[in-house]
Amino acid sequence: MIGFLAKKWARFIYRHAVFVLILSVIASAFAFQAAKKISVNTNLEALMPEGAPSVITLNKALRKTGSFASINIVAWSDDPKKTLDFIKAVKKKIDGEDWVDSSQYSQNIEVLERHKLLLLSLDQLQDLEKKIDKNYPIYMAHQAAKALGHDVNIHLRKDGIEASSTEELDTKFIEKFKNETTGKPRTERLFASEDGKTVILVVWPKPGLESLSNAKRMVDDSQKVIAAVKAEGLNPDVKAGVGGRIANKVAQFDAILGDVKFGLLGSVTLIALLIIFSFRSLATLPSIFIPLIIGILWTLGVTAEVIGGLNLITIFLALILFGLGIDFGIHNFSRYREERRAGKSIEQAIEVIIVDTGSASFVAALTTAVGFYSLMLTNFRAFTEFGFIAGSGVLLVYISMYSVFPALVVIMEKTGVWNTEKSGRHVVEMRRRPKVQQQKRNRIVFLTAIGLTAFSLIFAPRMQFERNFKNLEAKQPEVLREANARIHHVFPDGHDRAIIVVKTMEELKALDSYFKNYIKTDTETPTIKKVSSLLNFLPDQESQKKRHAVINRLLKRADALRAFDLDKYKRVKRYLTIDDLNLSDMPEAIRRTYIGTDSEPGYLMYVFNSISMDDSADAKKYYDDAAEIKVGGHTYHAASEGFIFVEMLAMMKADALKAIILVTFFTTITTFIFLRSFIGGIIVLVPTFLGVLLTVGIMGAFGPKLSIMNMVILPSLIGISVDNGIHIFHRFEMEGPKADIAHIMNNTGRAAVLTTLTTLFGFGGMVTASMGGLRSMGILAIIGFVCCLVMTWTLLPAELYAYQSRLRKKEGHHG
Repeated sequence: MIGFLAKKWARFIYRHAVFVLILSVIASAFAFQAAKKISVNTNLEALMPEGAPSVITLNKALRKTGSFASINIVAWSDDPKKTLDFIKAVKKKIDGEDWVDSSQYSQNIEVLERHKLLLLSLDQLQDLEKKIDKNYPIYMAHQAAKALGHDVNIHLRKDGIEASSTEELDTKFIEKFKNETTGKPRTERLFASEDGKTVILVVWPKPGLESLSNAKRMVDDSQKVIAAVKAEGLNPDVKAGVGGRIANKVAQFDAILGDVKFGLLGSVTLIALLIIFSFRSLATLPSIFIPLIIGILWTLGVTAEVIGGLNLITIFLALILFGLGIDFGIHNFSRYREERRAGKSIEQAIEVIIVDTGSASFVAALTTAVGFYSLMLTNFRAFTEFGFIAGSGVLLVYISMYSVFPALVVIMEKTGVWNTEKSGRHVVEMRRRPKVQQQKRNRIVFLTAIGLTAFSLIFAPRMQFERNFKNLEAKQPEVLREANARIHHVFPDGHDRAIIVVKTMEELKALDSYFKNYIKTDTETPTIKKVSSLLNFLPDQESQKKRHAVINRLLKRADALRAFDLDKYKRVKRYLTIDDLNLSDMPEAIRRTYIGTDSEPGYLMYVFNSISMDDSADAKKYYDDAAEIKVGGHTYHAASEGFIFVEMLAMMKADALKAIILVTFFTTITTFIFLRSFIGGIIVLVPTFLGVLLTVGIMGAFGPKLSIMNMVILPSLIGISVDNGIHIFHRFEMEGPKADIAHIMNNTGRAAVLTTLTTLFGFGGMVTASMGGLRSMGILAIIGFVCCLVMTWTLLPAELYAYQSRLRKKEGHHG
């Protein structure tokens, strides 16, 4: 039935090639319109299941904060005044942008400055009181002795205190207290380095602008503002740049996009040259590339409608499908030319590639697609989305290759664009060997395969996972590195902090108490540096009442010293005659940081890490300490991109083996079902799985490490190798026991070599990428596809010779 339909389809395409091409163009136009809406999300949370605790918490924090990150515009020069003037000019311009919610280069601390004693802890205040109680009578005695010209003993009967001018004063404490209380009050704190030569403008975007396109617009606008201020020529010596989390995200995406564009261009060029050199015909390129591009476009359209966008892994969709899909075109072109050279007509040759090559390609496509679709059974979102896109892409490219390809070939032949008879000959061919020599060669191949299997089984378990996410990122541009370094100098706590959202002030106090106690007691593996919340600036009423009691006693001590220096007394008194602090007294910057948006109730707490989050082992320790906290019958989750990476790595480790097993299992089952031959399935699958196993063994012995990015290469290896094996075995099965295996390898096998090389070039072009994750994909692709190519070209024909010998013996026995 399938053969009958395939023949009908072949005749239809031959007679209505133009109509088929018109339909494909219409379908491509619809796909293009859908693909234009596709979005790209390079955030780590886009790789995680939506129900993951870290993702839920991060989204909750985003709703509360309005924006998880800010744009930081950094300026620096040798003149603090020029730097500040430059930042002020930038602020004036940037505030006019429609995406800006607020911006600030300083914080109004007048209220905080006046209430600085109230913001000390009760222990700190009581310690201060003890030091003052000890020193103030001695200070009075010293002042009296200075006035009278001789030593003085003082006895304060009311307080029961005695002191002598001969006693030594704590001069360090006195000087420090004097500087803190008698100097000019600070009403503003600049976001600047201590020398004032570096100043930062923090720009907060409006809520709901977390997408990558908005991030790019914000960074671009900020850079334009910097350029505009520089163009005014007021401060030519000032250097400036844009840094922070948003700028880092945009820089990474630009690096990925640049690498993919360069890699795709380089890979396509190399693949085109390889195909032209191999087939010695320019007609190869449009006949293979046009259906391939159409199939990829259809896949993008489906992806946009079903998933909505691409993530950090599936953004390489074009590269992956280019390598996977070009196989069909190469096998088609190779077989079509072979049939035309054998004297068959255009229609007969079209029928052969659709009926014969097409049936093998159908089995290969379905087997590969089922393998990829099996990834949708994993929990890791990066795997599930990749599985859907790659599986659908293989099937759509297959449809394009068996509709658009033959239609193009028919038109090219009929119009004289391509003359089959003048196309080049093969460049490399497998030599036919005498039977004894071939048997000896087969034994060597089988023994080598056994040795490689042993090597792989020893070293495969030693394969390591990439623990440092920084190794997957691209190298930052010099200006961005400089800007980030200066930001870190001004804001040393960094951006790895975790955020917790709580509903009530009581919960906030309970968490604050929990963490402060935890920091004191966790001395063996300390990972938490400090916590910060509204409580750092707004003590609760009970605490304020206790602190006011101490401050009132300090006021009495100041009153006792009033006569000695009235001016100093007045300056100190402003810190001792204060009211309670209320939420309405808080500066806008503090409210923005610790309360967030008014649309969501509650408060924000920040948990700062004391260890680097670059290494996943250290990040895991911090994650264990702060990601989930149980206090007062409530469970709280902290949000952090670092926590997402920890959960993602754990999920990837758990799902990596599961993914390989699923792909292997479904590929195996599908291969056996469609080949309808147990021995045929073994012949096809053994070289494939040994090639993949050898790849993993090399990874265990020499590297690279397995990461969230290069993981997609492994199922791709299985897909490509099974595809090639099915085509070769199908051709062998068609020719029967008397098949010329050398001839098959020189035609179908040669096409298999080309498909593997083109895929290798497709991925291998990424070894020059600036992004570490892409480089690891390129390196692993080269290793993997070389291993699979060697297995396809050596072990597969050896298996076929052994199987052929067995079939011939059966024929001889029955004869």
